[in-house]
Amino acid sequence: MPEWEISFEEYLERIQFSPEHFKEQLRLPKINSVKKVIPLRNIVEIRSIVPLRKDFLEKIIRGIKTVDKTLKPFEFSEIKLVKTDPNQLKIGQKFVYRENYQNLLEEMPRIFDKFLLSAGFCDLGAFMIFGLDAQRSYCLAYYIPPIIEKHEKELVIMDGIHRNFINKQMGHTLNAIFVENVRAPFPCSLHSWNEIQIIPLKNKPKDINKRYFDLNTGLFRDLKYLGIDG
Repeated sequence: MPEWEISFEEYLERIQFSPEHFKEQLRLPKINSVKKVIPLRNIVEIRSIVPLRKDFLEKIIRGIKTVDKTLKPFEFSEIKLVKTDPNQLKIGQKFVYRENYQNLLEEMPRIFDKFLLSAGFCDLGAFMIFGLDAQRSYCLAYYIPPIIEKHEKELVIMDGIHRNFINKQMGHTLNAIFVENVRAPFPCSLHSWNEIQIIPLKNKPKDINKRYFDLNTGLFRDLKYLGIDG
């Protein structure tokens, strides 16, 4: 055996771990114990984090349906992880909610504080998160970077308006899922950042049509269909 190789048995002896202790330290997810898929914000204690393979992420994105269930807009799309400048993006939403972006700034570092991951979301990839909810049920949640659709020459935020807003204000780029060759038109008309308004959640319109520019409700992307907290 070359001098720079170590047998696994010798390695365990050097770090003073038994095989069982080593396995415990890996924090492997307990798939058979998962009770439900929930939003990441509802995980109160993370037990395991698993990076998503590209092909698995593509399967998730391609499985997203429109709210009217008639289309899978991304079924044949090209999907990749890219670094984006929020200033280059268009928006379909009329509002960002002050409490939402404040919670991102305050809570995101806490969510991953036991793991050696970026404390913010600028450089995060896609992950499956396993952990406990407030009722101590073992659950699965996703972290998916913002999703950007390309329509002709325009790039528009489909999911992740608050993360992009924060980074635009700070002058930062961030990771995003970039989707080309979309089968369905974007559900809103496309607008510039200077048309968005910052409001408190208490002023959020109850009518979804008032939250978006020229919304076609049937074409709205139903992220929750696959458990993504959009």
